[in-house]
Amino acid sequence: MRLRQGTAVVAALCMLGALPAAAHGSGEPAFGCKQVHRGKATVDPNPKGPPPVAIGDSTMLLPIPNLNAVGYSVNARGCRGFREAVNIARKLKAKRRLPHLVLINAYGNGGVNPGLISEALDVLGPKRVLGLITAYDADTGHPPAPDTDVLFKAAKQYPHRIFVLDWVKYSLPHHAVEPTPGAWFVPDLFHPNYTGADAYATFLAQALPLAASGHFPPL
Repeated sequence: MRLRQGTAVVAALCMLGALPAAAHGSGEPAFGCKQVHRGKATVDPNPKGPPPVAIGDSTMLLPIPNLNAVGYSVNARGCRGFREAVNIARKLKAKRRLPHLVLINAYGNGGVNPGLISEALDVLGPKRVLGLITAYDADTGHPPAPDTDVLFKAAKQYPHRIFVLDWVKYSLPHHAVEPTPGAWFVPDLFHPNYTGADAYATFLAQALPLAASGHFPPL
């Protein structure tokens, strides 16, 4: 995301109680662009290997505990771009900790293109699965973010290796802020609130059948 992640969203998330900061035992919340937030899966849907990992930008910050609870380890940072997410996967692979299933939600900063997705596939290799998550426009909150079509084209081109989790389509009926009943978002209409964080993790959990080695799309 752009500057919004270091300013307005900081205030919004702090008002929500800064759940990720508390989950990692830190004191004051730090939702700007500098700090990386991590969380380990509390259940492992891949008993023969490391649990799946979700690599993302500030969209994933509040849902970290929710994602850990359903079976994802998380590495998230505000303002993260897609290339950085790929580099995170590369570092995990170098440490022999890259799981079979990798989710990426980080194309709001600088977008994404076929070359970056090809780079991600090169890092993962042919025996792993890449899940791409759609997002709202970081600047306006409107659906969907620019370059979303790139995700679907990549999944169509590599149907055995890539799938898309369409968070925008799934959450659109709840694309509102409190006190609207059933609202899932903070005032910027981009980041999930507590209810949205739980829904986000529940939605991403549908990909967990692909966590074990040898399991590939379609879902």
